[in-house]
Amino acid sequence: MDYRIAVLSDSHGNASALSAALSDAKKHGVDEVWSLGDIALGGATSAECYDLLEQVGATQYLMGNWESDYNFIMGKPKKGVNFDDPTDVYFTILAQYEHARYTPQRQAQLRNLPMTGRKVIDNLVFTMSHNLPTKNHGHSLFPTETQTNFDVLTENNHDADVALYAHTHTPVWRYTSNGQMVLNPGSIGQIWFTRDKLLANRAASYLLLTISEKGIEDVDFHRVPYDMDGELQRAKDLHFPYVDLYQKLMFTGHASTHDAATLTKVNAEHHYREQAIEFLNSLPAPENQDNAGNMPGKGDH
Repeated sequence: MDYRIAVLSDSHGNASALSAALSDAKKHGVDEVWSLGDIALGGATSAECYDLLEQVGATQYLMGNWESDYNFIMGKPKKGVNFDDPTDVYFTILAQYEHARYTPQRQAQLRNLPMTGRKVIDNLVFTMSHNLPTKNHGHSLFPTETQTNFDVLTENNHDADVALYAHTHTPVWRYTSNGQMVLNPGSIGQIWFTRDKLLANRAASYLLLTISEKGIEDVDFHRVPYDMDGELQRAKDLHFPYVDLYQKLMFTGHASTHDAATLTKVNAEHHYREQAIEFLNSLPAPENQDNAGNMPGKGDH
């Protein structure tokens, strides 16, 4: 009997897109849902995204680089947040927004997310990581990168048949040098392509795997339209910061994370720099403060 798995990632606080993808997966009779990270930060409804995944009984979560950034900020670092850097201010304001909406149980879940996962289905071995197994940020697994970078996905898992990763927001199907399948589901909330004609389709992207006793029966990359206007209105109703930049990202695919001029202007208009400093100062000091340094995945997909 066939066994179906929905593999999804990078919803980035877009519950409308995630809900549409999960509804599509339900129509196809999925037996499991695996999430590969980056649920937190980016959009207005990441708390709802976690709730949706709980409601469908997701059996896998991972630590994405944006979860790492959230945890870094919430650790009240002595160093590493540069309030003269508009991107650092941006991440701190997003963390403040999320902190107000996450329950203590959710905060604990985010702190303890694993970097990797491993599943065995009908004797097929699947490994999972947000990016590399030991590094959830960086550009080394963008689709056009060298073969040796992708071989790292399974260098400590020689028995793996399929390596699943995410992070790049672009669907990928390729192989390691040892013939292991490498799959990336793309992004639920922020699909990305380098070509404008491909980027124009803003539908959510996820991966539907069908497995039988014979092996992998089907690898199906699904694109699911969702109510972008509705998600934008939810962001406005929730007083999401940077809502205009979120609208641009959602409708065009172009992020402003490294647009220093735009972020500086928005930060000044809303006094976000001062707000970010006040928020960080208001956090209690962690018991063991060993998180000095830069945010681990700042600005990556």
